[in-house]
Amino acid sequence: MIEYFLLGLLGLIFLYSNFVHLFPQREMMIAFVGKDHPRLFEKQYITSDADLFVFRNRASNSINVKYKKKGTEHDYFEKSDYNYMLIVHMLHFYVPIDHTPKTFIHNNKTVAELYVKKNSLENRKIFI
Repeated sequence: MIEYFLLGLLGLIFLYSNFVHLFPQREMMIAFVGKDHPRLFEKQYITSDADLFVFRNRASNSINVKYKKKGTEHDYFEKSDYNYMLIVHMLHFYVPIDHTPKTFIHNNKTVAELYVKKNSLENRKIFI
């Protein structure tokens, strides 16, 4: 009888670990709203620990990138569970990803913008 209990417990642990491994809960999204091809965006940001989105009217097939309607990136961010959003306007620039709101500008053109939800700043306080 105890071997069936242990076998069931082992099965639950296996299912839980697969769920956590296959569907990780990420806290950052990277949104591309530029004019370059989405595949270039995917190649540049695929190694970052974030979910990738392309906001434009024409969708393409990709496993790693989700396509949404153009101009709805702020609404999607507010409704989602993400705490940070990096909006990329231009590719081919290195954008350091830290968790403070910033605007990255090159030759008076906005390259990227990092937004933080206000409630995520309150959650980072440490009480001793």
